[in-house]
This record gives sequence, structure tokens and C-alpha cells, in this order.
Amino acid sequence: MKNGDVSEFVDGLYHGDERIFLYRGQKFFIEGLSYDNKNHLLLYRWEPKSDCVWDGVSEIGRFCVDKFLQAPIFDGKTFWEVEQEIEWVDD
Repeated sequence: MKNGDVSEFVDGLYHGDERIFLYRGQKFFIEGLSYDNKNHLLLYRWEPKSDCVWDGVSEIGRFCVDKFLQAPIFDGKTFWEVEQEIEWVDD
């Protein structure tokens, strides 16, 4: 991960922290929210603008970070397969 520690990036997701990052010229925003008695980990593409591109749902008490890390969201690859290309920007 460029501009940050990947362990710190991922650890914050387990608490629903917001993260902004770049992947291959695209800007993404991920956040954890609780509503409808469930935790949601939501991933949006900000540039180019898109609706929510991924919504992982789990029971209250834990965000489904493991599902996010294993989902083939990034050009058919998982977070761990592309993390060397990801730049943590949080601007």
C-alpha cells in the first residue's frame, strides 16, 4: 500500500472507519454504517462517480471486513491481490 500501512488501513475498517484510496486512477471511499439492525461496509467509487459498488452486510457488533478483503471487486481481483497498487489518500 502506498502512503500508509496496510495493517492500519484494514484494522480501521473493522471499526467502521472511513477510508479514501486510489486504485488505477479511480478514487474510492469506504465506510462502515449501522442501520436496520445490521452493520454495512459500503464501498463507493467517487471518481469517476458511481453508486455504491459493494455493500457487505453483517449483524451488529462487527463489520464484514473479511468479505470485503475476499471479494473480487478490483478488476476481478481481491484487495490483497491489488493492495500494492492502492494509494491511501484520505483527503
